[in-house]
Amino acid sequence: MSDIHGGAFLDPAQAPGTIFTPEDFDAEQQGLFETARRFCDEQVWPRLADIEAKTPGVLEQLMQQASELGLTMLDLPEAYDGLDLPLPVSMRVLESTGREQSFMLTLMVQNGIGSLPVALFGNEAQKAAWLPGFASGERRGCYCLTEPGSGSDALAARTTAVLDGDQWVLNGTKQFITNAGIADVGFVFAKVQGEVDGATGFTCFIVPFDAPGVSLGAEEDKLGMYGSSTRQVILQDARIPRDHVLGQIGRGHVIAFNILNNGRYKLGGTALGSAKCALDAALEYVVGRKQFGQRIADFGMIRRKIGQATADIYAVESAIYRAGGAIDALADAGGRTGEAKLAALQDFALECSIAKIAGSELLGRVADEALQMFGGYGFLEEYPAAKYLRDARIARIYEGTNEINRIVMPRTLLKKLGAGELALGGGGDSPLASMKAAHATCFTAAVERHGSGRGFDADQELMAHLADMMTAIYLAESTALRIARHPRLQPVHEDVAQLVLAQAAAQVAQLAGEAAVHLGISPPAVTRPAADLLALRQRIAAHVVDAGSCVL
Repeated sequence: MSDIHGGAFLDPAQAPGTIFTPEDFDAEQQGLFETARRFCDEQVWPRLADIEAKTPGVLEQLMQQASELGLTMLDLPEAYDGLDLPLPVSMRVLESTGREQSFMLTLMVQNGIGSLPVALFGNEAQKAAWLPGFASGERRGCYCLTEPGSGSDALAARTTAVLDGDQWVLNGTKQFITNAGIADVGFVFAKVQGEVDGATGFTCFIVPFDAPGVSLGAEEDKLGMYGSSTRQVILQDARIPRDHVLGQIGRGHVIAFNILNNGRYKLGGTALGSAKCALDAALEYVVGRKQFGQRIADFGMIRRKIGQATADIYAVESAIYRAGGAIDALADAGGRTGEAKLAALQDFALECSIAKIAGSELLGRVADEALQMFGGYGFLEEYPAAKYLRDARIARIYEGTNEINRIVMPRTLLKKLGAGELALGGGGDSPLASMKAAHATCFTAAVERHGSGRGFDADQELMAHLADMMTAIYLAESTALRIARHPRLQPVHEDVAQLVLAQAAAQVAQLAGEAAVHLGISPPAVTRPAADLLALRQRIAAHVVDAGSCVL
């Protein structure tokens, strides 16, 4: 696999080469995905009313059933009873549970931020003590970073830790903690008081919830994700053993930000799965319901929605699995150790942010359009569209808001350029080459304007323009490379590629033009392919309606 370093898609000197695509999954892996999908359809979805009412024991029971199917051990090392699946495979398993988003989130946390901190940063004793229980489902974890006064600015946390003999004493409150109500342990970030190796003392601790001084707040009353447990974790002179420090004292930020890369990637993929489910639910409805003597699915504006959503889903899917394959390949090249996996996630931090932004915003658009296709019935809780819409909204907020991720992306690219890992520039007549050149022109001008120091990303709207250009380029290129790798007989795939490319070129041209005016430079030219977008959407929709599914 040639696409092996993060951000390489922007460097004209680094050809993407072979990439991973969903068509590369083998029959055994497909069977695992089907197991997850069937479990969600047959066991989780029928319990929807109980899940959303938070009926005591229901979520725990479903998680235990999931554990018996191996769905809580996806990424954990084999030495500690895990499956250590390739990242694209574990991602597809989680995506396959996207029909019921509260349970999907619960399972995603268990397989990610609720267990991986120990797998990636724990010492051997900690791994032996905790990981087998996480794998079997006997133990469940949660990630305690956010506080009432510190959300995006995580390092401003006020929770404190003081060493008292052979115990740490923690005080503070953690806010919006997913899975807190069903968890046995939390990965709590606090500032060690006194002299430490680290300016802030910011440190991660393994905090058992049965430790003295640990309590939980009430379940939050939320807009969506009713079935997911979200509570405060309250620490009042909470006492934990001295050896429960995770990683190094004063280096908690290393854990926080690297674990978030994994969480952002997986959030993008699970949002993709829910978008597919929302659109397929709408498809079933518009095919079966008639107005004015014909199926709703046959009206042009409905087909526009279907065609656009299908193309968007295909593009995001292409990008997410391309990124997952590249991350996994880099981890394999490093021996697949915990250190190698961490290094790979850090290398591809930019693509993880793309996955998070693209997946969460895709879900928001598709859920909204799905509800519109249901018409008035979509506004009733009796139908699934209302649930998809309210559950979708949080995806743009957690794991780092999309605004934060849009700042992270240019900053990450700047670091890679400074380290000599990448170069920007080049050009060409093709739409993709011209999009990359336009982005390079604007990015270079931004560095000349703001410098490469701490103030580089202060111009936030400019950062968002640069990030959105990167996202459009990555999605368009990933779509084209996927179709080139797996030529299809159906014309629909070429239609999707044309639609995605034409819309990406138009988006980059607009963003680059606005950024150029802001920066006082000549607007860079972007080659925009001549394509009949209206006809493309209608043809894509016709194929999807006939097939009965948005999955191409």
